[in-house]
Amino acid sequence: MISAKLRVLPAVLLLLPLDALVACVILAADLATIPLRMRRRGPRVFPPADLSSVTIQILNWDGKHLLEECIPSVLEAVARYIALAGGSCRVVVVDNGSTDGSVEFLQRRFPDVSVLKLDRNYGFSKGNNRGLLSADTDVVVLLNNDMRVHPDFLQPLLEPFSDPNVFAAASQIRFADSSRRREETGKTRARFDRGFLYLWHDEIAASEENGPPLPVFWAGGGSCAVDRRKLMSFGGLDALYHPFYVEDADMSYQAWKRGWKCLLAARSSVVHRHRGTSRPRFGDGFVDNTIRRNQFLFIWKNVSDFSMILRHLAALPRIHGSAAMQYGMRFELRAYIRAVARLPYAVVRRAAGLREYVVGDSEMLKAD
Repeated sequence: MISAKLRVLPAVLLLLPLDALVACVILAADLATIPLRMRRRGPRVFPPADLSSVTIQILNWDGKHLLEECIPSVLEAVARYIALAGGSCRVVVVDNGSTDGSVEFLQRRFPDVSVLKLDRNYGFSKGNNRGLLSADTDVVVLLNNDMRVHPDFLQPLLEPFSDPNVFAAASQIRFADSSRRREETGKTRARFDRGFLYLWHDEIAASEENGPPLPVFWAGGGSCAVDRRKLMSFGGLDALYHPFYVEDADMSYQAWKRGWKCLLAARSSVVHRHRGTSRPRFGDGFVDNTIRRNQFLFIWKNVSDFSMILRHLAALPRIHGSAAMQYGMRFELRAYIRAVARLPYAVVRRAAGLREYVVGDSEMLKAD
């Protein structure tokens, strides 16, 4: 164990100047924004969502093969929902500049599906935001192009929005192979432990399968319904995390801090071809490193409790050492340097919501 710690010591020492820089920038920003913290106005108040018309938005990039498999299940669910509940439901594919013929395929095979064709790949946040800006319904269901939905997934996903304080409702996530260990369930949790934030999915108990919606830390952006008005009131999905991952945890945390709820509707079910787009196209190494980078950015942007951010800043050398032992020095160095490169934007976004927060970090996070 001692020899392993000595091997990662160079990485910890190399990152100390960057740790000092991060601490100085964040603490200076927090001192500068004290007046904002003292003049809180609370979040905007919205009337109950109008559910007579709903949009299902599917983000796509070179996923023709995934659309061919998943779009029929969405159209079946829409027809079933309209037959039972009435109203209208529009399916929109936001195409991130695909070059595999996705747009032409949709126009030929699924003419009832609307297509918002973008000129290039804008990533998860910006691509979805462009679709949200063009939508005209209060509630938008966000789906990844690798999600196959259950025929009855829509109604239980929308029912929670009868409560005007609901921000998002997420579906239960399953794998096509029921024998596989479920890496994600939709029952999301978080813990602030020794200065760092850890996110995970809990198992869903049998008693919860058909029960009322459950509070969750975040609503997964690949299979959730969101109140578009509330989301766009604080700028939509944040491109700080471009090109992908942690954006949904960020939007949900911003909602919780404004006093809005994120729920799991376990009776709503989807089947996920896990990371059917990102890992094959970008590779496991880049995806995992981006997730690590975005974990730092999430804390720097969102955790505004002064004692908690101090604990994080003080723990940075230990956090680096632990990660370097587990994933390797190059992995941690790369992720952290990439995060520090986005620190200025994270700090600007850190100040943006201070006047609207009504719930503190310690109230939402189990902290040791």
